[in-house]
Amino acid sequence: MSVEEESAQITKENIGKVIEFIPYFEDKANVFYILVPPREVKQGVYHVPFYDYSKNVSDFLDTLYNENFTTYYGEAKDSDYIFKFINRRIPLSEASIQDIRAIFKTILAGERLTMGGGYIASSIENGLVLDLLKRLKEIKEEID
Repeated sequence: MSVEEESAQITKENIGKVIEFIPYFEDKANVFYILVPPREVKQGVYHVPFYDYSKNVSDFLDTLYNENFTTYYGEAKDSDYIFKFINRRIPLSEASIQDIRAIFKTILAGERLTMGGGYIASSIENGLVLDLLKRLKEIKEEID
């Protein structure tokens, strides 16, 4: 196994730290983000609207990074295949850890590529993030 692959292994401990966020994302009373509207910074200069994520969402994203959910994840999957999970044409119950990693990487890339962000916000609002966490919990239970 190459160093690159070895450094990207996911353990049940990694999964455990990520799924600790399930209660947070289940609670719809939480404010996950604030959409900051465009405003004039100085005469004739405006900033684009952007999403300001809560501390808990930011902590969740940091946890994804720290627990290897955004690193190299093995054989690259076809993006069409991954988008079938994101668009719910393939049930998440069929997603492997590698698929989930690819989905999280796609969500994070979408955030960076979308002017003003919002891809993470959309993934929270439509339940994708929570459903991914619940699928990870199922996978962890299969490992235990």
